Amino acid sequence: MSIITFINKDMKESGQTLSVAAIATLMAIEHNYKILLFSTDFNDKTLEECFFNPNQNGGIKNLFTKSLNADISNGLEGLVRMFASNRADKETIRSYTKPILKDRLDLLQPPKTKDFKEYMNVSVYFSQIVDVANSAYDIVLVDLCNKIPLANQKKVMDLSTLVLLGLNQNQKSMQNFADLKAQDEFYRRKNVMITIGKYNMNSKYTAKNIGRYLKEKNVPVVVPYNILFSDNCSDGKIIDYFLAIQSMNNTGVGKNEYFISEVRKTVEKIDYLRQAQEFGLNN
Repeated sequence: MSIITFINKDMKESGQTLSVAAIATLMAIEHNYKILLFSTDFNDKTLEECFFNPNQNGGIKNLFTKSLNADISNGLEGLVRMFASNRADKETIRSYTKPILKDRLDLLQPPKTKDFKEYMNVSVYFSQIVDVANSAYDIVLVDLCNKIPLANQKKVMDLSTLVLLGLNQNQKSMQNFADLKAQDEFYRRKNVMITIGKYNMNSKYTAKNIGRYLKEKNVPVVVPYNILFSDNCSDGKIIDYFLAIQSMNNTGVGKNEYFISEVRKTVEKIDYLRQAQEFGLNN
């Protein structure tokens, strides 16, 4: 059982949420894991809308989903109330999730509140939710919002088997990470690695070059920029998209072939590293 947390420390958007959605979807389709995808954003439904378009019904994904759980209307705030009263367990968490792929992938939606102060209060419980969810799922993927207090971020990251830090393909982003490693021992740990969303293979800042510059043991994992993938995320059809391109070969020839090939490499590397970490092979 593993907790994998994605966090972005850059001010500029790094494509974190769509990267998490891509990794979670392919991992759920191609591996026999029970996965929870936990969105922690404030007033942002980007992750949910990758899978569910409120303006459309039907679609391939409906062949795989199960009926929605009864308690989901209460939102994450309802789950937090259960934790606050010490009445939450792993079955409680399941009752607040929104199923995506039956017995493979569930979504725990972010708080519904639009009051930032209330959101800050709710974020105190994120680490407890993640900890309990870890006993209910094989893998918990956390899309961790960088707006929550650092102390609350740290609690989630301390529980994590792997922490994937999002970078952009530019000198400033690399320097920011280098400074972060110098200032905070946490980011020098073996279970922290770099991920690059919206990756452009034609940039001089390739994953290998970034890893070499930052003296990273592991080459950063990537999720390439792909307009068809982005469009399908906007339309709530990410499952349909992946099922359509899943059988494409690994030659990397063609935009969609290259995209699925690189996301698959990323999924396999994350899966290998999280198992190695769980079994103490990285020590």
